Amino acid sequence: MAWKLEYHEQSQIVELHINGRADGDELREAAAARIAFGKEKGAKRYIINVRHLEAPRSTSGAVFEIPARLYDEAGLSRSVTIAVVAPMDAQSQWAVNFFEDTCVNRGWRVETFLDRDRAVDWLLETPVW
Repeated sequence: MAWKLEYHEQSQIVELHINGRADGDELREAAAARIAFGKEKGAKRYIINVRHLEAPRSTSGAVFEIPARLYDEAGLSRSVTIAVVAPMDAQSQWAVNFFEDTCVNRGWRVETFLDRDRAVDWLLETPVW
């Protein structure tokens, strides 16, 4: 799995791109880097772009742990908004559904989109607290 971070200055959005077959450690590492980078930039809006992700069921523990433990440990504010761009791989769709449910159940504003442009629109339309 490969991942990279981008900061879109004009919209003040941090975007994490994750590509390829993931394992749990890599997902946790990418999430921690996204949070740290967002804090550095003062960002309140995030895109997790997993369009090209393959997430085997063996990553379910990490998918759960990121919002259930890592977010609080890293001090991620519940005032942030997170848009997820869903994977093209139908076998990996479970991961974004599970992630969104776990986040929302813990108080984060997360929405999943099939289209990146719609994700950006939602982020910019959603008020930041």
